[in-house]
Amino acid sequence: MQETIARIIGSAQDGGVPQIGCCCERCNYARTNIEHTRYPASLAIVNPSGKLLLIDVTPSLSQQLDLLQDLLPSRRSMFPDVVLLTHARVGHYAGLIFFGKEVASSKELPVYCTQQMRRFLESNKPYSYLIERGEIAITDLKYAEALTYDGTLRVTPVEVPHRSEDTETLAFMIKSRRGLFYAPDFDRYTETIDRCVRDSDISILDGCFWSREELPGRVFDEIPHPTIMESRERLRGYEDRVIFTHMNHTNPILNQSGLLRVELEKQGFRIAKEGLDIVL
Repeated sequence: MQETIARIIGSAQDGGVPQIGCCCERCNYARTNIEHTRYPASLAIVNPSGKLLLIDVTPSLSQQLDLLQDLLPSRRSMFPDVVLLTHARVGHYAGLIFFGKEVASSKELPVYCTQQMRRFLESNKPYSYLIERGEIAITDLKYAEALTYDGTLRVTPVEVPHRSEDTETLAFMIKSRRGLFYAPDFDRYTETIDRCVRDSDISILDGCFWSREELPGRVFDEIPHPTIMESRERLRGYEDRVIFTHMNHTNPILNQSGLLRVELEKQGFRIAKEGLDIVL
């Protein structure tokens, strides 16, 4: 392989689709039509030398790694070479547990995250065991300080606003020949996010909800995300550069009819789906 490929291996909010205990149209359809299953948001990057970088490790890690076999056909085992974490929401880090002795029993797997995220993992079992037993090796990331990986990839952490009960939240500017901005989970747009979208060839952005009225009985301001309705207005002029990810199972963009999705795609936006590749 001569190019760096970023592949979406998860496109849903933390609970995936179908979500446990839900019998909505979207979840029921996904239960009986497996091709409509969606895993929690995650991005895999494979460089020309065959190294595998994962951004976020989810509870569906095993199934997600299976989606990479055609990109890495010579590998005897599908296993990441390095992991980057965005924050401490269960759909973004809980897959770390599979690297423990009960499953993969990895050896010093490099994991990059914020200092707060490291302290969170060190302070909470069973994740602290992974560190104590040397199954993962954590390196702290600093905002705007680029990580150069394997000489082919430059990854820069970007702070984004998100409810921060345990840790702050990162997005990533990823640069090979082309630039990709990956921001799957944030509360609102900022000048920094706007600039990253402008400076990137492709941006994969939080599309959790279609509208603020999507969750009856819930106070939206307690679970804020930029809605797709808001994003499509704010991102005018960049439609062909934007892919929405991290969709909640309630999002009508996932309806079987696809009418809203067709409307959005006519404007130039795209909706993430497992297996979608971006050449970097």
